[in-house]
Amino acid sequence: MNEPLSRAVLRGWGFALALASVTLPALPLGPLFAQPPLPLAALWAAYGWAAEDKSGWQSPVLLAGMGLLHDQLAGGPYGLFVTLYLSAYLAGRVAAVAMSAPNLLPLWGGFALTAAATIGVAWLLAPIAIGSGASVRLYAEAAAITALLFPLVRPLYMGEVTRFRTGARR
Repeated sequence: MNEPLSRAVLRGWGFALALASVTLPALPLGPLFAQPPLPLAALWAAYGWAAEDKSGWQSPVLLAGMGLLHDQLAGGPYGLFVTLYLSAYLAGRVAAVAMSAPNLLPLWGGFALTAAATIGVAWLLAPIAIGSGASVRLYAEAAAITALLFPLVRPLYMGEVTRFRTGARR
């Protein structure tokens, strides 16, 4: 009865958490479900899926879909969160290779770099998408909270095999 959960079940829970982090802030549930303090679980999904090195199209399409949903629920403009989530996926691909090691610290550092990259993308794109007075402070706070919580949720987004990827430093 104490069998570990399969990778597919953990990944399903991770996707559900990412979807919840996109939809809950749009509902009138109070400040606990706002971002921040609710983390941006879609960033965990982007990094974890990128680190698993699946060369398919499903992960970027799911991230783009979550980004469109987030854009819609946030009241627009369309494309801002799509770009943020896809940039997290691309940064995650690079960071996962550069930071791969058999312990949590490099993986955590890789995720922190990925979150920081998305803050930079938000800083560049928010004035274009929202207007010159756009602030990325709340997004940066949510990304920082997301980075701090990464070790607690890593199993939902990254399998044990991910830590020993082929082609990574040994």
